[in-house]
Amino acid sequence: MLQVAICDPNPAERHVLCQELEKLLFDRVDYRLLSFDNKEDLLDQLAGTAPFQLIFLEVSPLAGMEAAAKIRESAPQADLILLGSHVCHLAEGYRYHAFDVLLKPLHPARLQEVVGRYLQERESRDADFLTVRIQRCNVRLPLCQIYYLESKQRKVVAHMVESPLAFYGRLDPLEQALAGAGFLRCHQSYLVNRRHIRRLEGNRLSLANGMELPVSRTYLRGLREALARG
Repeated sequence: MLQVAICDPNPAERHVLCQELEKLLFDRVDYRLLSFDNKEDLLDQLAGTAPFQLIFLEVSPLAGMEAAAKIRESAPQADLILLGSHVCHLAEGYRYHAFDVLLKPLHPARLQEVVGRYLQERESRDADFLTVRIQRCNVRLPLCQIYYLESKQRKVVAHMVESPLAFYGRLDPLEQALAGAGFLRCHQSYLVNRRHIRRLEGNRLSLANGMELPVSRTYLRGLREALARG
């Protein structure tokens, strides 16, 4: 399910954007849409368990840019589409790695183009799966939804956005198979998805979902170098 958040203090503009998005998403993807009239409530949701994949954020006031920075820190996996009223916001979009910037007043054709391109890219990203065997069935786990993989005796637990899944396997072959997909070894028992890493402090790794993982000496240097490469 595509979790979408809209944050805009202008009720009329927020209502119009919600209506247009519902038209664009209705027959293309299973989605859930939440709207916020202030950035504080959105940030509170992100600090909790709300796993938004796409956020429309109004950034005309300076506080909007500050919110964009906080969102990048707390939810690095989320895609941002900034809503601005000045051309200068286009440059700010690159600063915060926004998927795109929409200038107000919104034009339906431009919104349709951006959302269509986003959905195409999302489908391409979600085409990457880890196929595992669970109860004699092949199950495909979207890589983008895996926070980390944990080794527990003879099983591997995939800690997902929604709920963990366990299957028989070992981390060593998974580390090799997923090296090109952005998964990094931080410990003998953990293989972490770099897109969900918030920060590395000492020998602790903080993830976007609030979890912390230990980093062993064996993997600390390699992990630092991988994160520094971006």
